[in-house]
Amino acid sequence: MLNIPNHSTRFISVFILFVMLSKYHIYIGFSLKVYMIFLIIYFCCVVPHFYFRSLYSYEVMLLSFYIIYCLSGAFSIYTNTSIRIILGVVLVLGCYFIMRYMMERMTISSLEKGIGDAGLVFNVVSLLLYVIGLQQSGFRAESEVISYGLMIDRNYPRLIGLLDDPNIFVFYNTLFFTFYLTHLRGFKNIIGFVLCISTSLLTFSRGGILALLLVMLLYILMINIVNKIKIIISLVTFSFIVICIVNIITTGQIEQIISSRIQDFANDNGSGRLELWTQAFQYFRDSPYIGIGAFNFSDYYAYSYNKKLYVHNTLLEILSESGIFGFLSYVAFLILFLVTIVTKRLHNKQIYLLLTLIAFILQMMSLSLIINEAFFLFLAITLKYILDSESEVEKHANIRPEV
Repeated sequence: MLNIPNHSTRFISVFILFVMLSKYHIYIGFSLKVYMIFLIIYFCCVVPHFYFRSLYSYEVMLLSFYIIYCLSGAFSIYTNTSIRIILGVVLVLGCYFIMRYMMERMTISSLEKGIGDAGLVFNVVSLLLYVIGLQQSGFRAESEVISYGLMIDRNYPRLIGLLDDPNIFVFYNTLFFTFYLTHLRGFKNIIGFVLCISTSLLTFSRGGILALLLVMLLYILMINIVNKIKIIISLVTFSFIVICIVNIITTGQIEQIISSRIQDFANDNGSGRLELWTQAFQYFRDSPYIGIGAFNFSDYYAYSYNKKLYVHNTLLEILSESGIFGFLSYVAFLILFLVTIVTKRLHNKQIYLLLTLIAFILQMMSLSLIINEAFFLFLAITLKYILDSESEVEKHANIRPEV
């Protein structure tokens, strides 16, 4: 393998930020996003040295799922919709393979500093855009208004920041949240963690916030008693700071908003998700083996109910659109990925990877995320740790004891 210099911290932090800018794209029949353009330019620069490293079992299973998912489109009623998602799958997978190569060129130190820096910028800019949006709207809660980093949704002033959906914002922010949570050392990471909690809370995303709370609780349960005490004291302190920040931004309405969001759950069936999940399962029952076709749920639902909506549950979406074979292959991918993290002992050395995966899976229960660049970024980052772990094992195996 040719010796190519490692990429700098600034390089990886800029790239991660580009991945977070999924809202900004050029539409050319499909969405050409900023990070895709970056990767295309990067690929052109490194093409003489580019190579494909052999795939791990979980990656093979993921590719198998996408093959099954795309093939289901061949039997769909709305073939144009399926063709669009197939092109999207090919493009995102191509970007993933370039990301894999890119991650190999980095040191773990540069990667982690890049994540820390990117998370800080992402959350600071998102919070500023939210405050500007509040000022532009005059702090008035009007239905369906989007202003800078603010979305007024059913009278709730929800943060969207650099993205276009408050629930998706929490999903993208999860990597930063778990990284800061498990690296609460140094002023930068502490500030990053406080900002992460603040922005996530301001999305008022019930599913997203619940997922973050659960992984936080899991982390506390996994660490030793001394660290438990330290982290609990830190979290209590940071929570007080976050509540003060959020209360100032929302002009003292935070308690009322949170209370209303909790009460709404009993009345809105999870923003109508229960009805969508029931319908998705019905489509699966109608076509249990090959499904209704890739990305066809919204068209089917629009035909029946005159509304174009998504399932808002990744596993149910996969089940309804690609049938039992697609569903089982995706579940197998998740299991193999989790097993790989555990067997490589990353759940001990880099616990934020395990927490991120668990938080992602929890959020998939209320979001449609069959192809998502933040998830593929996470896969590429995890691959770097896997390769580094294997390199360490090899190094120790090659050391011969002195006679």
